[in-house]
Amino acid sequence: MFPWSDIASLIIRGALGIIFDFSFLLILALVSYQYWQMQKRQRQMFGVYNYTLTRQVLLAGLFGLIGGVTGSFLLTLVGVTLNQLGLSYIWPVALVLMLINMRFLCFAYAGGLVALSHVLFGWPDVNVPQVLSLVAVLHMTESLLIAVSGGYSAMPLIIRKADGRLVGAFSLQNFWPLPLVILFAVAVPSGNELGGMIGMPEWWPLLPLVLEAPAGSSWVYVMAPVVAALGYSDMAIASLPQQRRWHSAINLAVYSIVLLVLSLLAAKYSWLTFFAALLSPVGHELLIQLENRREMAAPPRFVPPPYGVMALDTVVNTPAAKILKPGDIIIKLADFPINSRYDLAFALSHIPEQFSVTFERSGKVAVETIGFKHGRRQLGVILVPDGDERYYVEMMTDRYGLFDWIMNKFKRAR
Repeated sequence: MFPWSDIASLIIRGALGIIFDFSFLLILALVSYQYWQMQKRQRQMFGVYNYTLTRQVLLAGLFGLIGGVTGSFLLTLVGVTLNQLGLSYIWPVALVLMLINMRFLCFAYAGGLVALSHVLFGWPDVNVPQVLSLVAVLHMTESLLIAVSGGYSAMPLIIRKADGRLVGAFSLQNFWPLPLVILFAVAVPSGNELGGMIGMPEWWPLLPLVLEAPAGSSWVYVMAPVVAALGYSDMAIASLPQQRRWHSAINLAVYSIVLLVLSLLAAKYSWLTFFAALLSPVGHELLIQLENRREMAAPPRFVPPPYGVMALDTVVNTPAAKILKPGDIIIKLADFPINSRYDLAFALSHIPEQFSVTFERSGKVAVETIGFKHGRRQLGVILVPDGDERYYVEMMTDRYGLFDWIMNKFKRAR
């Protein structure tokens, strides 16, 4: 029987120990800087922001810890070991790909290319099923974090589409520092008993260790701390932020499961290694392109409605934050009908301290009573753009990424 509790205890203690490591704190500092930049951009567009920086960083650390424990457990269950991953090859490839496009800084591309190189040319010396299983588990962990993180980092934006229209949207960006505990095989003299060893079932590991132990020695697994990071970047234009997240999380989970199953099969049937290695980058890129095309082709959701005014988002710790959600249409404040931002401003200056808000959500009308905080006549709602806003983000269409980059370089050479 698999020692679930013993392994979980080791992983949790190891992950908690890593969060005080300098490298983990450094990644957390970089994450803080990214969120600060996003907050700065939001303040420039709307004059306010919808979250506090402290909350963002704390949630990033908390969810990163959850992801680290989950990922470590899956890696241990599969039997992924540091000895055969070839991280010294994968990281340089990832950094080179980053120079082409930031989103290529992902092990799905770098790990897949390293694995393909090994299959086709016999170099570098890596274990392909191990590399691809690492890619699959990391993306499985990412899909979990995307799903459970909710909308806490959905940043409202004004974007200019290719047709020139200014529409409301959400930049969905998350960054998580990951405290991982990964197996490392150590050769010990045969017959020497080590204290504190945990007995494992015969079927484990799912990925066998394809390494010859030195003469008179046998392999023993220990757990090594590794600091990693995951990032998620997406855009909600035609969908609500939470809907977009769930859609992305489900698709990424399916991709991860298929890649993991194929990787495990490739450890037994070597002819599958090529298809598993190809699936890693190609499947990931296809997933991104299909999702982006679907979101860009659909009608934008956050545009001025035929009546009332639409809320793009709300400001933290304001009356609106208690009752309104993205996409809600405000119809009335008290007895004042609202059909423009000017109507809203006029009503806010004349309504009493306690007032009713009539709004529509998903075709249903609701009425809620709220009041101003500390006497400040501020509702705290960020409205969808009217179309004459000064600050916005230019929306560029990029269908193939790497393919476009190569074609552009070829055209310039001519």
